[in-house]
Amino acid sequence: MTTPHPRTDSPAAGAATIGGEAASLPTARTGAPQPSAPPELDYNGRKHRRAMDDATLWEMARRIPAALIQTARLAWSVDRRMALTIVVCQLLSGIGTAVMLTAVAKALPQLLVDDPRRGLAHAWPALTVAVVAMATGASMWILADWATRRLNPKIASAADLQLVDLHMRAELAAYDAEGFGDRSQAAEIGALRAVDLADDAKTLTNGLVQLASAAVVLTTLHPVLLGVLLLSVVPRGLGGVIAARVDYRVHDQTISARNVRGMMRWWLTTADLADELRANTMRGYLHFWYRSMCDRVEMLEVAGARPYLRITLLAASLGGLFTLGMWASLAGLVLAGAMTTAIAGTAVVASQTAGRALNSIIRYSTVMFHHGLYLSDYYEFVDEVRAMTTARGTARAKPPQRIRMEGASYTYPNKQAAAVRPITLTLHRGEVVALVGENGAGKSTLIRMLTGLTVPSDGKVLWDDTDLADADAESVWRHVGLVPQKNGHWPLAARENITLGQPREHGDERIEQGLQFLGARSVWGGHELSGGQWQRLACARAMYREPAVLVLDEPTSEMDARGEHQIFRELRAMAADRITVVVTHRLDNVRMADRVIVLDQGTVREQGSFDELVATEGSLLGELYALTQDR
Repeated sequence: MTTPHPRTDSPAAGAATIGGEAASLPTARTGAPQPSAPPELDYNGRKHRRAMDDATLWEMARRIPAALIQTARLAWSVDRRMALTIVVCQLLSGIGTAVMLTAVAKALPQLLVDDPRRGLAHAWPALTVAVVAMATGASMWILADWATRRLNPKIASAADLQLVDLHMRAELAAYDAEGFGDRSQAAEIGALRAVDLADDAKTLTNGLVQLASAAVVLTTLHPVLLGVLLLSVVPRGLGGVIAARVDYRVHDQTISARNVRGMMRWWLTTADLADELRANTMRGYLHFWYRSMCDRVEMLEVAGARPYLRITLLAASLGGLFTLGMWASLAGLVLAGAMTTAIAGTAVVASQTAGRALNSIIRYSTVMFHHGLYLSDYYEFVDEVRAMTTARGTARAKPPQRIRMEGASYTYPNKQAAAVRPITLTLHRGEVVALVGENGAGKSTLIRMLTGLTVPSDGKVLWDDTDLADADAESVWRHVGLVPQKNGHWPLAARENITLGQPREHGDERIEQGLQFLGARSVWGGHELSGGQWQRLACARAMYREPAVLVLDEPTSEMDARGEHQIFRELRAMAADRITVVVTHRLDNVRMADRVIVLDQGTVREQGSFDELVATEGSLLGELYALTQDR
């Protein structure tokens, strides 16, 4: 089964630094000392750390439209009909609010006459319009919510699929670029938050439309009313911004502890570590550690409640004073004959509508500002990886009779020294070649060049007369079977772990042979496999393809003697029809190779048969083999 990776809120979750010394806790009642508290951790590598605190109101105002545009672009790309439905519903909802307020303004003068019955008789058409407008606005909101719920899964799938597809199509050099992993994780967070942005954008735009509708109606009724409206809602708006910053500050202060706690929770509850946890009596300490992290988060969140309360109370008090001032202003205008009572009543209703709209605007603007930062990361990363996808040439590679390296070398990005220095080498069909060398000698990099997974920095790799740098990469890999050091534990049935969508032109016989190596019939829904069984399955997967170039990198490191013998026996039986390359540190297995190539510091130090090299004085292979015999 595959091992899930716990999600984190930070795009640089691996860059933890200790921020302070851990203090010892008081001793327990038994007299035994308590363990030291976990050290304070801070993920300083987070790109958007303190984004809300550091942002000015102008920067927030500038970024929010950009986030709205990005969200609209993503929504439009996945489902234009639903995106258009949301926009139309928002506009109709705003029109409904404007019609409702206008109808109320018309109805109130009729209701304020001396004869209520006569007033109601004259006011009911306007009241009916107001009710219908309110119902229409509510219906439009429900319809917009329905469209958003239909849109969200599509946005989530589209964003995620694009990231996964680009990762799978990127040149391997992209993974070696400095900071690629951090940018990839930040983009993943952006993809996850794209769904939240769709909901937030809907609520934010609805608030803007409602506020604009109220403002237009009030300005039409009396120009002074717009200023009165601003006086009533501005304090609540400023209070909302400040309170949002307090909320985010608490979030920022606890994110490190929550990230570490979340990762630790998975390790404490997974079956993978249950044996170790119990047998090594780790439960007491780890439970204490986890409780300490919970207490740390709880303390910061509780502490943040007090300033939040103060700010909210102050904003509400100022809002109340300004609202009282608004009513007093309206009363003064009515008494002075500058405004009718009906218009004043409409202004009160409009101010309440505007206040609710402003609360939504403030709340969802701050959320969109933060989410929008990560959505920008997503688009930046997509553009970066799209420019690094495998696109080499159009030549169609054929199964090679020989592979020739002509001065081929490779240097990883941001590295001065070459991992593989210029090598000239030829491999022939029917030959089994063993690559031997100490760690870091360049074996894995050489394999990448031989199989077209990596294009040399200098020199050429030729399959017969085809330069792999000019060949279509997929046409090259179609003829490759690779068993890497780290193979995939795909959560699929054993049959599909072997075939993985390849044509079944070989029939079930090849699959049965693979299952014989595995010694099990099912992976998903069956039982967990051992490391050696997974390696057998990976070998069966490569052999099922019957490739022209078969490469095995430490294929039997976790196998028992019987499984190892079966694999190498099968390799010899299949060798005549392909070029076979085996990387191994088990030098007894090297005897089965026709030729041994010994790498040292990125270059070929020696090559020949096993017996010849071992017998040669000063041979590196002889030295390494002698070490294995001295154990």
